[in-house]
Amino acid sequence: MNNHDSINKNQSLKKALNILEIMADYKEGSARLQDIAQDLGMSPSTVLRFLNTFIEYGYINQDALTSRYYLTLKLADLGDRNRRNYPFHQALRKFLKEIASTFNESASLCIESNMQMVYIATEDGPSHMLQTLSRIGRIAPMHATGVGKLYLAEYADSQLRGYVDKMGLKRLTDNTYIKLETLKEELNSIRQQDYAIDNEECEMGIKCIAVPIRDYTGKIVAAMSLSAPITRLNAHRTMEIILYLKELSKRASVELGWKSPIDGSMLN
Repeated sequence: MNNHDSINKNQSLKKALNILEIMADYKEGSARLQDIAQDLGMSPSTVLRFLNTFIEYGYINQDALTSRYYLTLKLADLGDRNRRNYPFHQALRKFLKEIASTFNESASLCIESNMQMVYIATEDGPSHMLQTLSRIGRIAPMHATGVGKLYLAEYADSQLRGYVDKMGLKRLTDNTYIKLETLKEELNSIRQQDYAIDNEECEMGIKCIAVPIRDYTGKIVAAMSLSAPITRLNAHRTMEIILYLKELSKRASVELGWKSPIDGSMLN
């Protein structure tokens, strides 16, 4: 195959993917051949050739009565299988490495499980910080951690009360939120700023800054955090880290299919 053939095939693949993406955006759920061609700036004959191939492989059908084309659920099945088998923490680990190397502090990736935060990956920072994470046992309460409060901030009131009824608001330090009303105020701030801070709430002397990772639905599916002794996190450095992590949060979320509001999707 020469370079010209390779370029042509790449262009064909691009056109095919454009057809799938634009058809997924049609609010009516289906479209006429002429509309698809016009919206993509392609000739109807070219679009028809791609549509026939998609029909052959079961990704698109044509309504016999209206002649309109629509996507089948085969794509949904493909996406569901990909979601189940996605190498989640492997794909996101590079962001932990970036945090640790940029700030020379410990970074963690956490998920929620049974109303607790589970540390599924960590990246080396100073050795004493890794010992701190080890003492937590890689499991931590939601109300006393930045990563956990990010998840709680998405809870409805009934869910939050359910969490309190089941898990309680156990005091771990003098800074832990132990009253529901003050915790609600904190969660409201987190919703507005889209990051959370554990200010010695889980362990005295340790401060954590956490940001969410969202998938294609806009739902938080994981959280990243930087942890450091509070003596190394003055106001200026804290804000520097927050800004960096928020940008990293967007990059990690995009990798999971999230689209920013600029791209016409959901979210803050």
